[in-house]
Amino acid sequence: MKIKQITYWIGMALFTTQGYAASPNTEKNTDVMSVWSTPLAADANIITENQMKQLNKTNVAQALSTMPGVSIQKSGNRNETQVNVRGFDSRQVPIFFDGIPTYVPYDGTLDLGRFMTSELASVELSTGYTSLLQGPNLMGGAINLTTATPQKPFEANISLNQGFARGADNAHNISARLGGRNDLGFIQVSGSQYKQRFMGIPGSENNNPLAGNNGRRPNSATDDKRIMVKVGWTPREADEYVVTYLKQEGDKNSPPSVTNKKQQIWQWPAYDKESIYFNGTTQVTDDIALQSRLYHDTFKNTLHQYKSVKDYEKGLYNYSRYDDYSNGADMRVDFTVRELDMLSFAAHWKEDVHRARAKRDVPFDRYKDNTYSIATEYQWVAMDNLDIIGGIGYDWRKSADGKRYDYKSGDFEKYDGNSQHAFNWEVMARYHLENKDTVQFSISERSRFPTQKERYTKEKMKSDDTFVINPHIDTERALTYDLTYKGHISPTWSYTSSLYYNHVTDAIMAHRVGTNQDGGYILENRNSGKVDYFGIDLGTNGQITDWLEAGLSYGYIHADPKHYSVKHVAELPIHKAFAWVKFTPYEPFSITVTEEARSWAFNYVDADSKVRGYAKTDLRLDYDFGQGISVNTSVNNLFDKSYEYTNGYIEEGRNYWLGIEYKY
Repeated sequence: MKIKQITYWIGMALFTTQGYAASPNTEKNTDVMSVWSTPLAADANIITENQMKQLNKTNVAQALSTMPGVSIQKSGNRNETQVNVRGFDSRQVPIFFDGIPTYVPYDGTLDLGRFMTSELASVELSTGYTSLLQGPNLMGGAINLTTATPQKPFEANISLNQGFARGADNAHNISARLGGRNDLGFIQVSGSQYKQRFMGIPGSENNNPLAGNNGRRPNSATDDKRIMVKVGWTPREADEYVVTYLKQEGDKNSPPSVTNKKQQIWQWPAYDKESIYFNGTTQVTDDIALQSRLYHDTFKNTLHQYKSVKDYEKGLYNYSRYDDYSNGADMRVDFTVRELDMLSFAAHWKEDVHRARAKRDVPFDRYKDNTYSIATEYQWVAMDNLDIIGGIGYDWRKSADGKRYDYKSGDFEKYDGNSQHAFNWEVMARYHLENKDTVQFSISERSRFPTQKERYTKEKMKSDDTFVINPHIDTERALTYDLTYKGHISPTWSYTSSLYYNHVTDAIMAHRVGTNQDGGYILENRNSGKVDYFGIDLGTNGQITDWLEAGLSYGYIHADPKHYSVKHVAELPIHKAFAWVKFTPYEPFSITVTEEARSWAFNYVDADSKVRGYAKTDLRLDYDFGQGISVNTSVNNLFDKSYEYTNGYIEEGRNYWLGIEYKY
């Protein structure tokens, strides 16, 4: 397809699909929509770099939580921040980093709390119709993190932020990005660090000794450092070849439960990721375009698990080491069939290798999978006001290695080879009304392969439960329906409403099959679950006056699990809302107030205990001195609310930030 036509359609798609947290008065941003899809299928919710700063969202999970249908989930002792999207968890909504599928090979997930937004140009969420050209495992949608690239001969962005809690400095967040572009290409170097010495507790928890001492949560320090280098070559206007290197080093601790006297202390002295990847785009002819990707990822982390406070004081812990890596290659080709129609094909290969051991002086367990995917998508401009997009895909996965070291025998226990496959399809029709509003309806059936953890795990570190290995569990599937209307109250005020239904089958669930000698349960993962989700997503944002902007997102979801052993879907609030208001009394100065609220949620699938709901207010003030220099101050959790995503694991109390930023 000719570049001017692609640019036109992407521009139209972005105009009608800005993220619900967005302000309509945002500058043009070319670093969005790096996902693979035909232009008319680009239907993501987007929050850009400037919007993330305005709303004070410092990590990816926080940025996503501004969108309807998205709620944050935390994993207790593991202290991992993930999201639920319309009932789908992070295993069912994959993460793409500049289009590269990114997850820990064994777990199939990623801790979004470790990914800072300082180097991102945008965070994009696809729900409903999600292009199959992106690859496998798109059962619940897709999340894409797009990094910034320089657009001028020289650019600089330096940000320094200092945090305070309970009367002391407790954290800092610093970042720097330098780069430049000319006719031959671009180069950019960036780095960041987010370091927290301690997390302050809400005042209402002062009298709870399990929450901490002197207003500080125990074992709450974290440190994440990242450096990234991007080099791009642009021999022609429509061609681009980019190599990116990323290295992230971290260590994190997990504050223990504030309700369980048998506290466990979990620490990760190493939580590291390193990546190198290539993205290429070639306009072969006016009507044929080729895109390619190559990548190598490594994930290394070390866990020290102290089963009790006494063990922590004695230095006695269980040890776990991951040394995982992934390799992959993707290819896509686009053909212009008619003036505005496009036929696209994509092929993907990914190798995931997990290596782990529970002692320093023993060989690694080793699991290896090869995953393949082929897909095609066609965009058809049926009439001036009617677009139809459809796609089909076939995915398959085959295990290439599966062995666990047996400490008693001193030899490896080998597991049967296994494979899974899945056929996926989807279709969407979008109608353009005379007033430039749109209404669209999509149907899709997509799948997710079981993770290595779901197939091979044998134990739960936080309890005495054990698992029976089941390498042959099959894929999960979801049949989804989505009806969305996008309209405009005025040229600067838009709104979106969506009605959806998701029918999940062959959901992977842990079944109790007995008890072990330690008194824990023996569990086995099986394809046995069925869940129906019905929901409504609403969003609006706009410029109300010259000095007032506002936005609101709201999500309602009803979950209906069908299996006898599952009473509820855990940690899924029925109602969730996010709102913001930006006041600009005079041009250099602005005040932004945000409010986040969610209803209670069930804490477990088989019990009626609940995680309480909450409402939280944040405040941010910005002043622009000109010449690229600006300062900001913010208060998070303004009213010092005690709230939690998982029972017993409270979030941070009131905290303050001071920041300065320079842009050139």
